[in-house]
Amino acid sequence: MGEVHLSSVVPGMFLRGASRGLSPIAAGGVKGAMVLEDRPLVTQVEAICALDRDPVLRNLLITQCYYELSDGLGHVLGFEDANWCTFATWASKTAGRFIRKEDCPELLRQLLGVEEVRMDHESRPPPSSLDLFGPPSTDFNLFELPERILEEVSKLIARGNLLVFSEIGPMFARMLEVYEGHPIPTDEMLAAVMETLKPGPTMEGGQELLRSALTHYHRAILSDDPDMRAEQVLLGNARVGLHEQTRLQPYIKGSLNAPVRRLLRTVTSGRLPGLLQTAMESLMKPIAERTGELWRELATREMMRLRLPTGYLQLGRDLPVLPGQPLYPEYLRTIEDQELHELLSEYGAHDSTSLGCGASDWAYLPSRMGYILELFRSRQCDPSLRGRPFSPEQEALILEGQVPGGAL
Repeated sequence: MGEVHLSSVVPGMFLRGASRGLSPIAAGGVKGAMVLEDRPLVTQVEAICALDRDPVLRNLLITQCYYELSDGLGHVLGFEDANWCTFATWASKTAGRFIRKEDCPELLRQLLGVEEVRMDHESRPPPSSLDLFGPPSTDFNLFELPERILEEVSKLIARGNLLVFSEIGPMFARMLEVYEGHPIPTDEMLAAVMETLKPGPTMEGGQELLRSALTHYHRAILSDDPDMRAEQVLLGNARVGLHEQTRLQPYIKGSLNAPVRRLLRTVTSGRLPGLLQTAMESLMKPIAERTGELWRELATREMMRLRLPTGYLQLGRDLPVLPGQPLYPEYLRTIEDQELHELLSEYGAHDSTSLGCGASDWAYLPSRMGYILELFRSRQCDPSLRGRPFSPEQEALILEGQVPGGAL
């Protein structure tokens, strides 16, 4: 990926928090670096978020930090059930391939009629911060379109990756600080973690779903019943997942719409005088909307993948059963908790089959959540998800503030 540029954040970031005897982030030797040694894990998460000039390195650190948070939560919640950070580790690693523009599916190339995407970073205009997608561009032709699409998708996914981590990462870091070392947590400890979260629905900027998730994780820790514990962890994962996906909605829809949106801008932007330009845009709008729907369905079915340790999952296809395993782990084959059953039923993930769970349009939140809930339920006890996201050599470089070469 080339040289990384750090201005105010340390290289040598070591994510493992001081709790459980792990090393905190250590300061490097770069001028202006932030010295974070012996500071709380929450501060370490904030340091990763501050890497605003290097989304590639930031994504790698986010992925690694999710792994560390997952491992820490395993010591609190138990390792039998995967927590939300366990799944987030692999989702973030998958997002990294788009952020680094390594995933350029053949379908996209064929659609646009090009053999390869040319990278010309020197001639690229500076990014705009005026809006989410940037203003219409008039300085490129159809041959340059694929690179522009990849650039837009990369930025949107990087922003979404940061948005979720900056909100959910501190919550779990705070939970580890408060809960670790206490086999039987108290209601006061739960309240101490919750006090930093805003009441109210996610759509209005609130964090009520995250507060609910913490309550279910807390109940799971206190329960001696493995069935109840598994259901409470799943409900906690589901609440965090719904909050996360609601927050990500504009970024996911924007990235999936990027090819059609960019193509339309290329065709219509500033190429006709006055009223003709307005008329062209009005004529193209319904065509673009319908084309966008068809494109999202095609992209979901053929291109959307989640990279797990056991291989790729096609998000537009039904969830496969793990080899030699039942669809759901033992304690999640039936659902006794009424709240969990209602949530699964709302998104069509309540029965004992994954038939029809493949998303038809990944930009449509209910369709996306149905697949995600099936994934959470079916893979909650999959031990492969607890593996490290990077090799020891890659991890060492990432924690030193470098982007490893080769495949990640």
